[in-house]
Amino acid sequence: MTRTVRDIPTKSSYSASPGYMGLVGAHESMRSVFELIKRVGPAHTAVLVTGESGTGKELVARALHDLSRRKSRAFVPVHCGAIPEDLLESELFGHVKGAFTGALAQRTGRFQLANGGSIFLDEIGEMSPRFQVKLLRVLEDGSFEPVGSTATLHTDVRVIAATHRNLRAMAREGDFREDLLYRLDVVEIALPALRDRREDIPIIAESFLARLHESRGLPHCTLSEETRRILMAYDWPGNVRELRNVLERAAVLAAVPGVLTPDDLPSSLGGGKAAVARPVVSAIAAESGRPWDFGPEGADFYGELESFERRMINRALQLAGGSKREAARLLQVNRTTLLEKLKRRGWELRGGSLEPHLPVTPSAWAGLRPGPVGMAPGGEMVEQRRTAYAAGGR
Repeated sequence: MTRTVRDIPTKSSYSASPGYMGLVGAHESMRSVFELIKRVGPAHTAVLVTGESGTGKELVARALHDLSRRKSRAFVPVHCGAIPEDLLESELFGHVKGAFTGALAQRTGRFQLANGGSIFLDEIGEMSPRFQVKLLRVLEDGSFEPVGSTATLHTDVRVIAATHRNLRAMAREGDFREDLLYRLDVVEIALPALRDRREDIPIIAESFLARLHESRGLPHCTLSEETRRILMAYDWPGNVRELRNVLERAAVLAAVPGVLTPDDLPSSLGGGKAAVARPVVSAIAAESGRPWDFGPEGADFYGELESFERRMINRALQLAGGSKREAARLLQVNRTTLLEKLKRRGWELRGGSLEPHLPVTPSAWAGLRPGPVGMAPGGEMVEQRRTAYAAGGR
């Protein structure tokens, strides 16, 4: 038997993550959501689920249905924003044969299919004011007419609606009927954005990875500490849906079996090459976390640039164990570019640090040392460093 999301218990054979009815989280805001679902689920009350796209609004709707006396009957989801307005009436209420061009057979509408069960109207805020009037009637007495028919049908459904928009603000602007809002918003369940409950991100990630292992046959993966840090630092505009997609991609492409590393993450999250280079940049940033001393005569711009370049290459070579190929990869430059730069600068790795192996003027070499740099009379030192820096190339 195929398992659906609503069949997943809170603590399954593959996930001991804290949660409720397929929703995962331990944050206080989610615990409040779980409590509200428990209290509202068994009632016949209409519920409005609000939250950004990707926060799990349909999971909440399914949980409400599964907790009600209607759980043995149909749960019918309808994405109102994905259906053109001229087809929405037929989709919800059905039509008779010949009702319009292309109506070659009678069609049963979603409200009739959901009779005795629940209907989930997702993105209700996308519905036009003209159609809102027709929906209001169904909510008031359960009656409707299929398109092209004069016969009035009746349905007994629980309506659960969802939106990422502010319906109260829309009602004030006249874009959403207030009477319909009052019918839908008997109880509101507001889902928090993922960025507002960052401590749940590793919990959700581990749960998703376990599900992918069992349902898709992918290798079971865990998160490295750096991967965990990157995931928690990202703002997730697509919320849980985006996190799930990122993790599935990473699990499929994982370079190290069983462990998701920053290399497996998209560069938009700070993974990939950006993550590889991070140890180099962060080490240099920590080393260079001092304010520049401009002094009365200013600072040596070219000397500081050359000093930073030397330290960055030095750190990359240290991390690469002296391998110039690996150091070039960390610096995201071609190996030949790095070799040419080392040759022109006259640098080689000795005893764990770059040292000159070609004659370099004392004034030019002074520019490679971190720290405040003075000015020679007449600007001679700066000119030497500018010339040396230009000769080294970028």
